[in-house]
Amino acid sequence: MSARKSWFRIEWNRNSSAAAMAMTLVALVNVYIGLISMVPAGGQDSWNHYLYARWAFQHPELLLDQWGKPFFTLLASPFAQFGIEAVLFLNHVCILATAWLSYLVARKLGMKNPWMVIFLFAWQPIVLSNVHSALTEPSNALVLVWICYLFAGNRWKSATILASFLPVIRSEGFVLLGAVMVFLALRNQWKYLPWAGAGVLVYGVLGGIVSRQWNWLIAQNPYVRQEVDGGFDAGHGSFWHYASHQKEIMGIIVAMLCLVSLGLVLAYVARRLKRKTPAQNSQMALWLWWPLLGFFFLAHSILWWKGAMGSHGLLRVFVTVSPIMALLSMYSLDRIMRVEIRQLNRALKALVSVGMFAISFPGAGMPYPWQDPISDDVIYNGKDSQQPVAKALHWIESSPKYQGEILVHQIPAINVFKQLDPWGAESQLHPKSPAGDWMSPNPVSIWPKTSKTLSIWSVDTKDSGAHDWMPKGSVILWDNFHGRRDGNMDRSELLSLNKYETVFTAGMNDADSINDVIVRVKIRD
Repeated sequence: MSARKSWFRIEWNRNSSAAAMAMTLVALVNVYIGLISMVPAGGQDSWNHYLYARWAFQHPELLLDQWGKPFFTLLASPFAQFGIEAVLFLNHVCILATAWLSYLVARKLGMKNPWMVIFLFAWQPIVLSNVHSALTEPSNALVLVWICYLFAGNRWKSATILASFLPVIRSEGFVLLGAVMVFLALRNQWKYLPWAGAGVLVYGVLGGIVSRQWNWLIAQNPYVRQEVDGGFDAGHGSFWHYASHQKEIMGIIVAMLCLVSLGLVLAYVARRLKRKTPAQNSQMALWLWWPLLGFFFLAHSILWWKGAMGSHGLLRVFVTVSPIMALLSMYSLDRIMRVEIRQLNRALKALVSVGMFAISFPGAGMPYPWQDPISDDVIYNGKDSQQPVAKALHWIESSPKYQGEILVHQIPAINVFKQLDPWGAESQLHPKSPAGDWMSPNPVSIWPKTSKTLSIWSVDTKDSGAHDWMPKGSVILWDNFHGRRDGNMDRSELLSLNKYETVFTAGMNDADSINDVIVRVKIRD
């Protein structure tokens, strides 16, 4: 018995064994979240990112669409052919891979008990609440920690080239790339700076060739275009919006440890001024990790404060820099545990591990595994669903008169569940001859089933006929959230369409409820 206990103690103290056990616990928790989640995190964005990946092989131009994010679309496309569950699995893998790479970074820098960074990353509330998603943040987090891993191993060129692709992973990549370039400059690695433009140049040239706009990377950025064109108003708020939501982002433990790390790097600066020998992990925290987190935090805080670049004040964007927050926290713990007080170190390992688990679920707005899951009936398929949209969809599909007609809506989940191609109608409405000349629209009866969908914003609201491309018999499924907010059509405008008649309503019990659904059919050209 004593031999077994001794063996377990020795194995647990080995970082590789402890890391493997930590990864197993994280994986089990993530599996639980996947099982209880009825819909992906991220709402409409998850559905849409999946759709971009699902139909990219049929429409290769989607691989360069900057809203869909070129990197994620390319990465997820093979998975998406097997359904959204495969893309959700991909993001679960990205989170686990990010946790493991975070551990490798901490171990490479010689930190004590580096396995703890796995919990410091994976059990941040913002990570836990978005692990089951088709969002682009998890893959961005993986690339960012990979960059840190390469820098930790002094692989300057490889790290810089990888960082050069950050702007096509997410738009904030410009900010993160800027922090990397500052890091190179402050470390006197000037010779690697030209490589920071490699990824931007590659995608810029590809986008320029396809779009014939050599400023494609900026001109076709959806957030820049929205700012220039004055599109959808996403609102604005306090500059301290993100700072005041740390309970939901990193959690109190990581927040406190990040603040400790800030004090430590300032103390490190003071020591450097006295010309004392620097430590590599202090250099990484000062010159790379804090600039990455600081630039990212400031950029999003300013954009939300100013209501610029389509900022919605979304907390989930911080999944992108969550491994950086974990590494900064691990840096603090490493310095504390180097005091070599055995009882303190043991207590810290237990308190941080258990504490991260304890605060993650409330911060993420989720029940603990031993509690009853929250019922979330936001499902758009299935005749038994009580959601007004599901009722309307079932009514349309069970009405022989409307079967086979074009479904006009603004709910990407419908396209996911019904395997509809949001970009397929374009080639049917505007077919080209072999010579490249425009032809008359194809009859709806010969359209592929997957192409029979259009967006509400494509409806001609002027009833002039000049721009009316909606075929007779088209069915508009309008809801008072997506249809109004994203389809840019309010109730009065919908009801004013003279060529359409109302055939079904649902959820109309309350005055102007967001659950209101109206189905109208085009009766004349």
